[in-house]
Amino acid sequence: MDSASTIRLVRELRIVDEATIKTLDQLFAGNLNDDLVDSLVTGREAPIALALYKVVQASSAGVRSFVLRFLANLCQACRTFAKEFTVEDAVEKFGSEPAAVFLDIAVQNAENVAVTSAALHLSANVIRSASGSIARYESTIQRFFGHVQTVLNVAELNANTIEYPIHACSQLVRRKAIRPYFLNSGIVEHIPRILTEACATDNSAVIQLSYETLLICWLLSFEFPCIVALHKVKIIPTIHRVLQRLQKEKCIRVALLTLRNFAEAQLKYYNLRHGTIDLGFAESVQLHVLGEINGGKGPNFFADMIGVGLVKTLWQLARRKFGDDDIAKEIEEMTTLLDQNLEQMSSFTEYKGEVQSGVLEWSPVHTSTKFWRENANKFEENNYEVLSSLRDLVVTSHNDLTLAVACYDIGELVRHHPSGRALLQLPQLANAKEKIMHLMSHKNSEVAKNALLAVQKIMVQRWEFIK
Repeated sequence: MDSASTIRLVRELRIVDEATIKTLDQLFAGNLNDDLVDSLVTGREAPIALALYKVVQASSAGVRSFVLRFLANLCQACRTFAKEFTVEDAVEKFGSEPAAVFLDIAVQNAENVAVTSAALHLSANVIRSASGSIARYESTIQRFFGHVQTVLNVAELNANTIEYPIHACSQLVRRKAIRPYFLNSGIVEHIPRILTEACATDNSAVIQLSYETLLICWLLSFEFPCIVALHKVKIIPTIHRVLQRLQKEKCIRVALLTLRNFAEAQLKYYNLRHGTIDLGFAESVQLHVLGEINGGKGPNFFADMIGVGLVKTLWQLARRKFGDDDIAKEIEEMTTLLDQNLEQMSSFTEYKGEVQSGVLEWSPVHTSTKFWRENANKFEENNYEVLSSLRDLVVTSHNDLTLAVACYDIGELVRHHPSGRALLQLPQLANAKEKIMHLMSHKNSEVAKNALLAVQKIMVQRWEFIK
């Protein structure tokens, strides 16, 4: 029996008194819960931590596994217990650095799930619980993320293999000072894969893995450099797919909170640029890193969310009854934010600015029937200035995405403007029709498809009859 072997070994080591040994015996015999821990552990944390740590180092594989799992459960039941391993004289008291030793055990026993899961949990909890600076754990933290990177850097992710490293990461990410390590180690790059490949089913273990991965995303999204990294790996479409698929409330809540942080970051960025908010120096400097996004044009998270269909998904979620009232509140607030920004992004001024920048993307304005219906006549302003710029993009641009969007836009303008295809006779659209017809055979399928669609709209006399 592992508990009896543990007690026997503690006695042999002669490092704690008999009262502590009796306390351990009582803990092993009961179910670890808050009441039991409070009644038996309080005031004896230090000798209990020392006894169990020494057993981990001196015991056989079976006893070590038992004690590690017990220690992990004890840290879970008593949130302050892990602090016993972080005291300033920990190396002198325990004979080694506990966080580093727990990590070594996890790495050396990677094939033993029971051992490595408990040891990783303990290493992460010790580092997370440390007071003051984490400088003394620099080497251990780097090795921790190196181990996680090794686990994740495989051709095919398996939920059973990665759930424990991700659980440990979800503990560490709660410590603000450790979040930059998620960037430097490359862990962020694996998050979309985890949420799509490893979380493809809905069993309880996978739901917990999804939740903890989303929790990592959410806590990272409080840091502007982390937002930049998450945007690079296209986290918004990934989270949207999670919202469409998962039913578990805790997953939906954290996914929505993550998107909220992205939305608020964009609002802060543009308010700072326009001088409508006053932030502290440090936050202002950090916020400016968002300017790197979209090739230096700055964040456009609202457009990303609208573009993947989040408005519709939020509407569908709003029809559900949730036990957690905060979810309904988050859905309502996100819907309001998106509606407000959709109205702003659909303005003709915004569209004009994009066309005259010379670079077009599939922002919501291009595919909004409401925009084209309400703004078609505005293309006549300033001697068809915007129309002329749009024609120049079709005729001269070498960017495939810009060509595809420009072809689509000309088709939509012909469709909605009262003059219809007669617009093509204007000098401002000289050679546009011929160029679009030529682009129907473009090597890029998206360009060819949108050129064909534009030609169809140009050739149809009355668009309302086409299906």
